[in-house]
Amino acid sequence: MSSTLKVKQRAFLNLFPAPEFLMLSTSGVSITDYDTKFVELKREVLGDGFRLVHSSQSMNPKGAVTGGLVTRGEEIISILKEIKSHHHIRYTRATLPDERSYVFTATIDRVPKESMRDAVAFIVEENAPVSLLDSVFDFTVVDKQPDKFKVAVSVLSKDIVSTYIDLFERAGITPVSFDVESQAIARAVIQRGDKTPYLLINFYQYKTGFYIVENGAVQFSTTVALTSDVGAEMRKVLTFWEARHSSLDTPHKIEKAFLCGKRVDNDFVASFGDYKLSYERADAWVNLSASSKVNLSPEIRDESLDYAAAIGSALSGRKTKHV
Repeated sequence: MSSTLKVKQRAFLNLFPAPEFLMLSTSGVSITDYDTKFVELKREVLGDGFRLVHSSQSMNPKGAVTGGLVTRGEEIISILKEIKSHHHIRYTRATLPDERSYVFTATIDRVPKESMRDAVAFIVEENAPVSLLDSVFDFTVVDKQPDKFKVAVSVLSKDIVSTYIDLFERAGITPVSFDVESQAIARAVIQRGDKTPYLLINFYQYKTGFYIVENGAVQFSTTVALTSDVGAEMRKVLTFWEARHSSLDTPHKIEKAFLCGKRVDNDFVASFGDYKLSYERADAWVNLSASSKVNLSPEIRDESLDYAAAIGSALSGRKTKHV
């Protein structure tokens, strides 16, 4: 495409902007115990990927959200209303709390696509401590065999999901999709198409999340209190994963951990003992367009580690999904 044609197209789009859904402009919101983060991304019209348009952080009143439970909804609604007013959004994608979700993998018989949800529903109660009637779930196929499917499943109670839907709707914002927080983070920091198994360690303000990601999907998730021995908890997670896959011919060994979140500190790896992992600060911009990453300052890159969930939620616009 000639440079002249590119300029003409860009001028036309500026004068006659396409509707939001056609432009795939999308926003992401992540509500935690500590704060509410917002990002807005827009697809590069003449390139590949998304670029960052806006980002913001609002501190939640202490105790308004505790362990993922919303205890003072009006105060969170007030924050969401400010985001709506300031950024002029009507729709968003959002996260749901890890502490209130159950993530598991299972193998089901290969069935027609239209029967898969029923097949997964059949195994929810035997893998998560909730009743099927009182829960909602989402799943991703992570491996296909001639007669079997391996699925990664996320389950939450209907009450939790309804509470978060209500927050947005009362703020005048329509949530078009939700992701469990760990899956949103994985979508942000793992290169699209990378099927390698990784450990993600997410350092929240007052807790630490451990997520095992393979084939682009979170297959194990646990969150521990800030007072826990991070090294000991990491060893438990890796031991569980290795034991579960020790009898398989296909290697599933984890060799790298990505670090993200508010309290990232590379020095902490010294306490992890004999596990020979490589550790790398996550890059929450890895799936944004090349042109947008060029203009990011080191300060913004570092700050983005705390925005991974909101960024990953916004990126779910590449493929609409509903919990």
